[in-house]
Amino acid sequence: MTGFEFDACEASAVRVAPAVVSTPLHRHAGRLQEALPPGWRVEVVDARIRPGRDDTAALRVLMPDE
Repeated sequence: MTGFEFDACEASAVRVAPAVVSTPLHRHAGRLQEALPPGWRVEVVDARIRPGRDDTAALRVLMPDE
């Protein structure tokens, strides 16, 4: 078996891509994100972190802090 050795600086440069979820709501969020001005963001808010609401997800549009 071949062994691999990595320096600490090389291993820290490796990034793991987040898991991509493709649902209709996420696809619409992506389209909306493309139409917004630079700096604006679109988030899909999961129903579990929205206490007191129906159990549906929602889109949140965030404008830049500036």
